[in-house]
Amino acid sequence: MKPLIEAAMVGLCSNHNTLLSGKMTIADLGCSSGPNALALVSIAVEATHNHFLQFQQPPLEVCVLLNDLPDNDFNVVVKSLVALQQTNEPVCVIGIVPGSFYERLFPSGSLHLVCSSNSLQWLSKV
Repeated sequence: MKPLIEAAMVGLCSNHNTLLSGKMTIADLGCSSGPNALALVSIAVEATHNHFLQFQQPPLEVCVLLNDLPDNDFNVVVKSLVALQQTNEPVCVIGIVPGSFYERLFPSGSLHLVCSSNSLQWLSKV
């Protein structure tokens, strides 16, 4: 999964419209609450950071939105966020969006990358 996310981020970081806006929003639908809760978005943020370091450009402002059902233990997710923010990763704005991804969660045109692979086993409809 990591090579796919990295390739997607390189494409997004090279996109003229993304560069003009100076911002990127990444969402993880069905983020869970265990040790893998931040795995996918961490790869995406790191790939973004590495891309701009490689080309010696200022990094984009990154917003990461984590989604899961309201019954998820978001306290565990928030504790993981603290650990992520204490690493040398670029600083990001992070939000939690409780709700079912079968419903509308975000405004149209607001997301650049959406990950949902950790929730595929739970899909009952597409």
